[in-house]
Amino acid sequence: MLHESGEDYLEAILVIRRLRGSCRNVDIAERLGRSKPSVTKALSNLAAAGLVRMSGHDVLLTEEGECAASATLERHRFFERLLVESGVDAKTASAEACRMEHCLSEDSFRKLADRLAPETGAA
Repeated sequence: MLHESGEDYLEAILVIRRLRGSCRNVDIAERLGRSKPSVTKALSNLAAAGLVRMSGHDVLLTEEGECAASATLERHRFFERLLVESGVDAKTASAEACRMEHCLSEDSFRKLADRLAPETGAA
């Protein structure tokens, strides 16, 4: 099972790759506010788990890593949207969504998303 920090790394890689087309250790360190050595160690652990691979300096998600990253990003966006629509400012909503995305089981998240989908625009 993937830990919260691993999910954060995968989500960051996915977002960076979507924005820039590539992803380097330094990009991840900047986005997550972590040191480059910490990122290198985390990427080594994620590579050992079969979730990322390196191509030169480019960090790539494996198929399994992309699925996990997409699921985490979906949760983040759902909770962020729910909070913003409830009147929470965008910066706070993003920070709190980052914590909320990790605390529910997949089954509970799906049920919540399905129940609130008409109100929040989630799918």
